Parts: sequence; C-alpha cells; structure tokens
Amino acid sequence: MRRTIALFFVLTAVSLPLTADTFSFAFFQYRTDNVFQNAYPENDQLSSLNFYLDKDFSKISLFAEGNYVYAHQHPNLSYSYLDVGLDYLYPASEKSAFYFALIGQGMFYRPDYEDFNYLSFNFLGAFKAYLSPTSIFKTNYILEYKHYGNSLFNFISHSLDASFDAYFQTRTTIKAELSWGYKYYLNSEASEEVPIEEEHGFRGGRRDIIIYPSTADEDQAIQICAVKGLIAQGIGSRVGFNISGMKQWTLSGENPFSSALEFYMVENPSYDRFSWQGYQIGSELTVLVPWNIELKMSYTKSEKEFPGIESLDLEGNPLGVTRQDTREQFEARLEKNFSRISLFLSYITIDNQSNDPLFDWQGNFLSLGVEWNVFFGVKK
Repeated sequence: MRRTIALFFVLTAVSLPLTADTFSFAFFQYRTDNVFQNAYPENDQLSSLNFYLDKDFSKISLFAEGNYVYAHQHPNLSYSYLDVGLDYLYPASEKSAFYFALIGQGMFYRPDYEDFNYLSFNFLGAFKAYLSPTSIFKTNYILEYKHYGNSLFNFISHSLDASFDAYFQTRTTIKAELSWGYKYYLNSEASEEVPIEEEHGFRGGRRDIIIYPSTADEDQAIQICAVKGLIAQGIGSRVGFNISGMKQWTLSGENPFSSALEFYMVENPSYDRFSWQGYQIGSELTVLVPWNIELKMSYTKSEKEFPGIESLDLEGNPLGVTRQDTREQFEARLEKNFSRISLFLSYITIDNQSNDPLFDWQGNFLSLGVEWNVFFGVKK
C-alpha cells in the first residue's frame, strides 16, 4: 500500500505539470532548537520539497499539492502529504458567485508516528457578493472527514463562517468574521483507557507523553464559536499595518484525550482549533524596502485554555487545574519576487508559558526557501 501511494505521489509530481496551467515547485530548509516544543528542547533541521499545480477547464479546475518533509535529527518525524481535488465557480450575477470544491488528502508518517497517518475527504461550499464597490460579504461551509491510522482519532466536522470586508478611500480596511464549528469523534465504541502512544515510545523529556482515549459514556462532540476582527491601514505606497483579534469559546464538549501535544511542522490530532478556548491578538507591519524586498514583522499573543486537559507535574502527577497557556510570538520575514522565482527568509521566536511545566518552553525557528512558478495558461 505504501509503495502504491509513493508511486502515485511521484507520477503526480512528474506527469501533471506537462498539462497544467500553473505549476510551482518550492524547497525550504528549516532549523529549530525545540522541535518537540516542550520544556526539554531538542535541535533539528528539516528539509521540505513542495509542489502545486492546477489545470483549468472553463469553470472547473483540477489541482494537486504535495510535499515531503525530512527531519535530519529525528527522521521518524518525516512525512509526505498529498492533496488533490477539483473546484467549480458558478457566477450568480455580475456581483456574486458560488464556489464549490471536493478535496482528498493523505498524510503519511514513519512507523513511530503512523497513528497520525490519515486519509480525508473535504467538501467546501462558498458564496461571495459585492454589496457595494467597497464592501464584500463572504460565507463558506466546510465538511471534513478524517480517517486515521489509529481509529481513536477519526472524526467528522462541520464549519460555517461569515465575514464582511469594507474598504475606504483612506486606504483603511475593516474585516469582521463570525465562525462556528462542530467536531464529532467516531470512536464512541472505545471502552478502555489504553495508551495509544506508549508502545511507540513517545517521550517528552523525563515525563512520558501518553494520549488516552475517552471512555464510551463521555461526550464525543465538541462545538465552538469564534469572532474575529482586523483593521488594516496603508501608509503611502510602501508601508502597511494591521491589528487583529480573535475570541473563541467552547460551547459544548471537551478534548477527549488526556494530553494536547504540539510538534513543529507535524500535525497532531489532539491539538487543533477545537482543543482550546481563549483569545488571540496580533499586529503586523509590512514594508517594501529597497530592491523591492518585502519585509514583514508581526507580533502575536494568545491566551488558551484546554477544556478536559489536566495539567501534570514533570513526573506525571495531576496538579488539579485545567491546562492554560500564554504564548507570545514574534516573526520577521523577507520575501523577494522575480518574474518566476521567489526567495524567502524568516525567523520566529516563541515564548510559551504554561501551568503544565512540560509545556512551558521557548523556541527559535529559522527558515530559508525558494519557490519557482510557471504559468502555462491564464494566470488566476
């Protein structure tokens, strides 16, 4: 099965660009001093190969995206990813349109992390309308089904978002968004609290990191809602600034696992947007510096509480409180675009303070990349 998937991945990457309208290929090199993002930092370098392509057929287009990430010091973190789909654009009027997409995805890890392997199916439906020459209304619905290597992670989710954008002659932009999400775990037949990671040796320093499933009589659904806002201001032709904020609530349910883990560049199903409630604020400054290099500097702060997750000491003993994290993140990013090639350089530093001592950590993340773009047809 793995060989079949790998062969399909290679054939997609090699053959489809020959008939694609748009094709891009990128290579990124990452370096971090805390790949497991916990109180016991470990260095690693990660190399990432990525491709994207699409082919237009009037209102329908086919697209594919994939990447392979190799972790040099911890090769068991390496993975490959493939995303294929089709979308359809239906103009409802001169000022509005519907958009639909069907997407299939696959994520494949080495044996130690094969519990996180998944195949997924996604349906996206969206509507966009210009209410006036300077205002836009958008709404979208997403249905997602994921089937994991370990069935305890299997879920189906629904997301609904509605947003309003307004643009002013002062080069000011205001955005407001309301979102709702519902996630249902399909492991309701689980009746034993058996550790799913212990046999694969998941360790985070001196304390074992073990995720336990919930029992069958517990609620298997989580429902959340969030409000978001952004104000952006352009200053001349070379400077832009924005401030954003987000508040999220858990309406019902809680994370059905005993721990919420976060790895660098490795998706973990116990840590996603359904696993926390709280707020996030941020600001970003964009400057076009000499030689038309784009410089972006951003700062983000978040306060997150993880319902259902109890903080533990470093020996694994309960502390009697729900886990809460306060995170501050600063990022500086440089981008230089040529006719077909783009160059990237970024640096991120994170300070994550938590009442669970294992997740009280700091980390630095440096990346360098190049992207090559080719347009055979009409550029979207």
